[in-house]
Amino acid sequence: MAGGVLDAVGGMAKGLVNAAAKKRDELMGSAELHLKVERLKGEVKSLRDEKDKLLNGIALKIYERYVQGQISDPDLRATCQAVQLKQWEIDEKWAEINRIKAAGSNAQN
Repeated sequence: MAGGVLDAVGGMAKGLVNAAAKKRDELMGSAELHLKVERLKGEVKSLRDEKDKLLNGIALKIYERYVQGQISDPDLRATCQAVQLKQWEIDEKWAEINRIKAAGSNAQN
């Protein structure tokens, strides 16, 4: 009888060890998959950044040609004109900022 109880306890212990090992392997696999996914996400971000730089380069070349009067496509011209208008708005805001700063420093003197 004592042998049967010990065998049962030993069997349960072996089962627990096996279950723990299986769970450890599952967790390790899950961690490895998570790391792989995160690495791939990083690669995707880098590729997107490179693509964005290329697209910005294209846009700059088109805008430079627009400024030089070399763009005849109506859609591109309209987009370039919209960009130019936004730049003028930005320039106006900066001029206002500079006026406010100058007025503030004159008032302090």
